[in-house]
Amino acid sequence: MKKNDLSALQENCFCFCDEEISREAPFQVPIDIPEGFTVDSAEAAAAVTWSTDHLSCISEPCLIQTGPETEDIGVRYAVRIQGAVTLLVSVSPVRNQYGQGNGSVSVIHTEEIDQIVYYAAQSDRCPDFSQMTVEDLLIVPPFYGSPLTVTGTIVFPPSPGSQSYVFTANSGDSTVSVIDAAANIVVATIPFTSVPTDLGVTKDKAYTYVLHGNTNLISVVDNQTLTVANTITVGTGPRKIQFDPAGELAYVMAAGSIYTIDLALQAVSDVFSVPDAADFALDPNGQFVFTANTIFWSIDQYDVNTGQLVDSLVNEFEYPSLIETPYAGDFAYVMTGELWPKGVAEISLSPLSREGDFNRLFETLRTIVFSFDSTRAYFLEPYIDPSLIHNLTVVNTATNAIIASVSVPGAFDLAVTPDNQYIYAAQPNDNTVTVYRTSDYAAVTVIPVGTGPSAIAM
Repeated sequence: MKKNDLSALQENCFCFCDEEISREAPFQVPIDIPEGFTVDSAEAAAAVTWSTDHLSCISEPCLIQTGPETEDIGVRYAVRIQGAVTLLVSVSPVRNQYGQGNGSVSVIHTEEIDQIVYYAAQSDRCPDFSQMTVEDLLIVPPFYGSPLTVTGTIVFPPSPGSQSYVFTANSGDSTVSVIDAAANIVVATIPFTSVPTDLGVTKDKAYTYVLHGNTNLISVVDNQTLTVANTITVGTGPRKIQFDPAGELAYVMAAGSIYTIDLALQAVSDVFSVPDAADFALDPNGQFVFTANTIFWSIDQYDVNTGQLVDSLVNEFEYPSLIETPYAGDFAYVMTGELWPKGVAEISLSPLSREGDFNRLFETLRTIVFSFDSTRAYFLEPYIDPSLIHNLTVVNTATNAIIASVSVPGAFDLAVTPDNQYIYAAQPNDNTVTVYRTSDYAAVTVIPVGTGPSAIAM
């Protein structure tokens, strides 16, 4: 939205979305123990019940930068919790001065709340207060005349029905477009100073890692706020990212090495060399990296824990240059062939061996994308009219049978929805993303995005 479109919002929206967010509210409650009674803090336990009857939720519109130009302004909603949480705090056991009895002492405490718990693209994203929790209860014994104190943290629930986003890396204008997958519209445009060339979304959908292939940088986008939360330095030219199934680590190929990123720390935790690798894929169990070696015409297997080469398939392929693994299964697909056309072979990952070839050749493949249930694979070729129109080949991974050959004009990369019902195709020449149904591969909508979308993830 441009700034000259904001007049209707000025009455209710005067600021940028710069307030800190927090779903936590710490509290401390002093408790006076009646005269003649004691509490042994070593054995005492605290309990809390609460009421949220006096809490309310407000969605406040605020402004965000949606593009690289100063006039590129959009609207986001700050979800604010206001009011009071009533806590009934109890401590037990309470005994008399002779160590007799097993009672408890309770007090009512009111904790005032006024904070933004998250930002959302829509105005109706208030949390479910019944899902609120109280955590980290601690009894602090009295000292220097102060009373016994119970401390803890009120934790508000996350946004209900977390939004599903599709991200495109727009190499033409150095932005990432964020598409709301429910509405199929762009809800944010994130600007960068370095060109985004590839990206990937973490398993928990909390962050998107944006690779800048013209530098040695990776940007980390917080998918809750749709802002850049961190920047990680790796080797020159990061070109592919894969996430382990546990959701704890990411692996990035850059400068002839694989960089291991600790997702909790958002920092590089290890690096090992993968000489002559043109491409890599992580096995579905997260234990090994497999590289396509174009110099020695081999598939090389590395242990991600030690970085050691543990096995190789040598001279089984001609010029393997692309390798992809499914989300589940012990196989991979490899593109082979030094010249054109190209072939595709299946390999077994355990033990490492060649299984067979597809019974057709391809112009070349831009990418191989698997469905989330690993039952389908999508082979994407360049769209060259009129010599190559049916540039998307759909494969049944159980039988390696081709079940469809369809046209996705101008597509450079693909993303498949978790239910396998739709394909999002990034089209850099048209600055668009087209959504296709997988039931008949018909286009259902076209979404304008940034300039030159060359990679897509969801």
